[in-house]
Amino acid sequence: MKVSMNKSSRRILGPLLAGVLAVLAGPALAHSFLVEATPSSKDHVAASPKTVKLRFGGGVEPKYSKLTIEDASGKVLGEGAIGTPDKPRELSMDSPELAPGKYVVRYRVLSTDGHIVEGNYEFTVDPK
Repeated sequence: MKVSMNKSSRRILGPLLAGVLAVLAGPALAHSFLVEATPSSKDHVAASPKTVKLRFGGGVEPKYSKLTIEDASGKVLGEGAIGTPDKPRELSMDSPELAPGKYVVRYRVLSTDGHIVEGNYEFTVDPK
């Protein structure tokens, strides 16, 4: 038995299939990936920053998130995760006084969609 689709069936099935795929892909795209950081990745700053601030693509849960600053040897120099209700996509932490050198910011964030996002980036304090 041969089954064929007429043009009207294909016109309905195409958009329907696209809609189903969009709905299924939505949660995968909703994770809170890092979109901006201060200081930024590979940044060279003239003085030790007073705070480190990260902004994510979605909401984050500060209570279950953590930011750290490490020196080049991996020693943790500071940690924290401060969030505010009026900026649900941002986390910050007070930075200790940093001597000239390279530093790594690590983050482990619980996004409001329930997924954990981890990452890191480097910046340099260079008072030239």
